[in-house]
Amino acid sequence: MYCVAWLGGGLGASPPEHLALAFLVGFASISGQPNGNIVNYIKTYLESHGVIVHLDSHEDGQRYNLFASIGPQIDGGILLSGHLDVVPANPAGWSRDPFVLHKQNGRLYGRGAVDMKGFLAIALAMVPAFQEAASQLAKPVHLAFTFDEEVGSFGAAQMPSMMDRLGVKPAIAVVGEPTGMKPFIGHKGGLELIADIRGTAGHASDPRGKVNTLYYAARLISHLEDKARSLASQPRHDTPFDPPYTTISVGHIKGGEARNIIADHCRFLWEIRPLPEDDPYAILDEIQQFVTKELLPEMQAIHADAGIDLIVESWCPGMQARAGSLAANLVARLWTNEMPDVVSFGTDGGHFQAAGIETIVFGPGGMAQMHQPDEFIEVKALADGLGFLDRLLTHMKAPL
Repeated sequence: MYCVAWLGGGLGASPPEHLALAFLVGFASISGQPNGNIVNYIKTYLESHGVIVHLDSHEDGQRYNLFASIGPQIDGGILLSGHLDVVPANPAGWSRDPFVLHKQNGRLYGRGAVDMKGFLAIALAMVPAFQEAASQLAKPVHLAFTFDEEVGSFGAAQMPSMMDRLGVKPAIAVVGEPTGMKPFIGHKGGLELIADIRGTAGHASDPRGKVNTLYYAARLISHLEDKARSLASQPRHDTPFDPPYTTISVGHIKGGEARNIIADHCRFLWEIRPLPEDDPYAILDEIQQFVTKELLPEMQAIHADAGIDLIVESWCPGMQARAGSLAANLVARLWTNEMPDVVSFGTDGGHFQAAGIETIVFGPGGMAQMHQPDEFIEVKALADGLGFLDRLLTHMKAPL
């Protein structure tokens, strides 16, 4: 059995949402790594309250999505969405063990406390109340917990097909990312890519007949920069996003072995973050044309096996900003009339909206604490999130 430590108070004296968060933080569910421990913990907890749980694995059989429903088995209802994975935590940058929840001065510290195990904790803390009221619910409440959101929303990409297999059609999705309990109704998409460049090695003193991959990487990156500048020169004046255009960025490059060896391999990571109305694949096609017509003929004239592959690693759809959606109206009715906004980062919400579910990004905790050493969520923020779900329960007892 997994052992979870809790600092700053006895477990028995803590609110249910604090206990749930302590257990969740105790699982080092780093993106890309097996998550069976945390999934089995949640599954066991839900089943102990009579909730039927469904799992769907990644093709590697080591990472899982979890889905559960409470209430009538009919179309509609509310989907509460959260991701199970967290970004890595280097203990050297932390004041304490990042995977042991610590309470101090009204804050709960731990990796994932705000992004976004805090939302998972309040959703789980509400399960007994939702289940007790199951016969009174006019529409179902669904829980959708996904893997690997932080590295490309791979779990969320599978979730719509999982719901199709289960015959589940939620009307609204609330993605509980830490927005400070402010409603966000849109975000850009994210096309994550790899450029893999193959050439020929040799002594740097004689480059004849050799393909130096770093030179071609530089030319391709320069082309990407030109395309990024072109997009920036044509901002959209009808979009709420800032910056108001699709962006392209190169984030990491690796190639070559030494200054006196011609580099026979280079790889760099890059991305396209499109406005929801823009097509990133059209941009990718344009870049592929540059590779095919300009770079490859030169490279392969020197060596036939030289080449460049543009590899799509992941795609997270953007969320169209829909101010009058069912999701925006729900949050306005239950919590705040604050004008909905858009966020700069991507979420699992794009996949839900693309599947025809009205979606909003709305949850407890501040964005500034995400991915930081000594990550924390305020106790009050957790209470606010729980308050929203309590109001949601009351609302769900009336026809939607």
